[in-house]
Amino acid sequence: MLLLRPDPVNSALRQPARPPLWLLGTLFLLGWPQVPASAQSAPEAAEPTACTLKNHLYTCDAAAFQKALTDAKTVAVETHSVDKLAQAQLKDLLIKKLAKTVVPDGAPTDLVFLLIPLGAEGMSVSPGETDLGTLRVYSANPDGTRARLLWAETYAGQQDLPWPATVHTLIAQFQAHFHIK
Repeated sequence: MLLLRPDPVNSALRQPARPPLWLLGTLFLLGWPQVPASAQSAPEAAEPTACTLKNHLYTCDAAAFQKALTDAKTVAVETHSVDKLAQAQLKDLLIKKLAKTVVPDGAPTDLVFLLIPLGAEGMSVSPGETDLGTLRVYSANPDGTRARLLWAETYAGQQDLPWPATVHTLIAQFQAHFHIK
């Protein structure tokens, strides 16, 4: 199971510890499609392809997300407006590797990909890893805005890792989960 931390809006939520990577790989290979992700907001409606919320933890159905990703023809990309590097790397994944059409903001779309940093506020004295960035995928409303959370991918590492390296590793982690080459 992959446990993902909440975004800064809900940073007060307490999350369980993350399992080691070898365990995650083993569970994924054994066909465990249910992957938990941290709570970020209340779900709008229960839907088979959406993540479900229980005890401040989202559980996302990997098989349902894979189907939604395969069926999607158009996607929208959301990053910080000045983050051209993250936009370029995410668009490269979506266009070149997934053969999706990226639409402009506000246009009708099938999925919305959100890539943002999860910065620690203040000074961290922890020698361990902290959550650095998240890639979240949402279904879309008719106006192209985010609807239901379908998948959440979080990368944790050393706090001094530069954002471009975090983006690269986060996208590579997402590709590995879904065997995207």
